[in-house]
Amino acid sequence: MNSLTALDVSLSLGERQILRSVTLSVQDGAVVGLIGPNGAGKSSLLRVLAGLLAPDMGRVMLGEDSLASIPPSRRARQIAFMPQENVRPPPMSVRHVAALGRLAHGESGTVALKHPQVAEALQKTGLTESADRAAHRLSGGELARLALCRMLCVDAPILLADEPVAALDPAHALMVMNLFRQAAYQDGKAVVVVLHDLGLAARFCDKLVLMQNGAVRAHGLPEQVLSETLVRSVYHVTTQRIGMIPVPWELCP
Repeated sequence: MNSLTALDVSLSLGERQILRSVTLSVQDGAVVGLIGPNGAGKSSLLRVLAGLLAPDMGRVMLGEDSLASIPPSRRARQIAFMPQENVRPPPMSVRHVAALGRLAHGESGTVALKHPQVAEALQKTGLTESADRAAHRLSGGELARLALCRMLCVDAPILLADEPVAALDPAHALMVMNLFRQAAYQDGKAVVVVLHDLGLAARFCDKLVLMQNGAVRAHGLPEQVLSETLVRSVYHVTTQRIGMIPVPWELCP
């Protein structure tokens, strides 16, 4: 069992409180979406779950172990993190950048490049034909897919992705979300994704955690969390529901 659990986590940066007593859990084989307006604390919570930020109060558990007690080398093999920032890579090929994901397993050079996980990740993210291109010449959308590719190369049981579809066109956004769902449903991975697109959140996530002002406002099934009342209260928009998918309709007065 590779469950990842935050227990009553609080975090302050300077004098500003970022997270307020947040508790959530993600299990193997599930996609959890973190949603909420800008500044709600979603990215900070994801970094706490990845072990990149230490909470002021509370703790994060990886299975039965405290995340803080796990050596970084083991943590890197267990949790793959895709940040929101898309830093332009050095002048290396796409394949070489993707293969950096194998560093978590102590693999580099030819060993990493020839690992089957690299070829599989390139294929899944639609980058096989671009594998020998200079990575620093890729477009923003291609860089976003490369970041996902590198994360998949780790082959970690837990995937944490911060706004992975923000720079993508609709077709590639659907492809990426399908990959996350496949990782959960077929490969049994635990997936946490920060999203702003409520339609994608409703369509691809098994559970949603709605954050506001650093706290969890609501959590549960998409149809429960994305109620008209909650969306209006948190986002200050009304929605029109098409099937199960809420669509932003107009700004509230």
